[in-house]
Amino acid sequence: MSAAKIWRPIPLQLRILEILDDAGSLSDDELLKALEKQGEEVSMETLNRTLLQMEVRGLIRVTNAPRGRRKIERKR
Repeated sequence: MSAAKIWRPIPLQLRILEILDDAGSLSDDELLKALEKQGEEVSMETLNRTLLQMEVRGLIRVTNAPRGRRKIERKR
């Protein structure tokens, strides 16, 4: 197993914050696609766990959106 699969050069939470700074707010599907575009291999389970941690810490706000989606935005 390579080191890239074990350790992330940039923490996932920081990547998410950078994406949200650029985009403003995104749905969870759009955020997952943006992470994949940057080369991050993230499952929806890992993304959900990370988003929950970030929301508890007060870094982001997650709200329900139509069709079972969630809207994710950076708290200011």
